[in-house]
Amino acid sequence: MNLNKHSNEQGQVALIFIASIVIVIAALALLIDGGRWLTMRSRARMLADASAYSGASVVDVQRAGEGDIVLSNSSISSVSAKDVAIEAFTANKASTPEYMDFDDPEILVSGNEIRVTVTGRSRALFGSQWGLNYSATVTSSARAGWGISTEN
Repeated sequence: MNLNKHSNEQGQVALIFIASIVIVIAALALLIDGGRWLTMRSRARMLADASAYSGASVVDVQRAGEGDIVLSNSSISSVSAKDVAIEAFTANKASTPEYMDFDDPEILVSGNEIRVTVTGRSRALFGSQWGLNYSATVTSSARAGWGISTEN
C-alpha cells in the first residue's frame, strides 16, 4: 500500500497555519487601534464636558446678563468663564496618554451658555509599524448653561 499517493499536497497545513496567523495578527492590530480610537473619543468628551461645566459653574447668575463674569473669591478675581474653561482643559489634558494629540478648544460664551468643542487626533500603533500612516480624528462638543430655572 502506497501512503504517499498525494505527495504533491505536502506542506499545505503549514501554509494554512501561516496565513491564519497573519490574519489573526492583523485582526488584533485593528482591534487595538480601534480601542485606542474609542478611548480617544471618550477622552475628548470628558475634556469638553469638564471644560464646559467648569466655565458654567463659576458664573454669577445675578450678573449673567452683563456678560460671563465669574463669582469673586479669594483665588479668582473677575476672570471670564472662558478663562476658567481653558484652565480646566489644560489641567485635564496634562494626564492624557502620549498617543493622543488635542488642539486648543474652541470656546464660545453666548448669553447664558458656554459651548466647548475639542478636536484631537490619535496616531495608529500598528499601522505605523507596517508603513500605514493614518490617524483617527475625533471631535466632541459640550454645552453648559446657567440661570434660574422656572420649572417645577
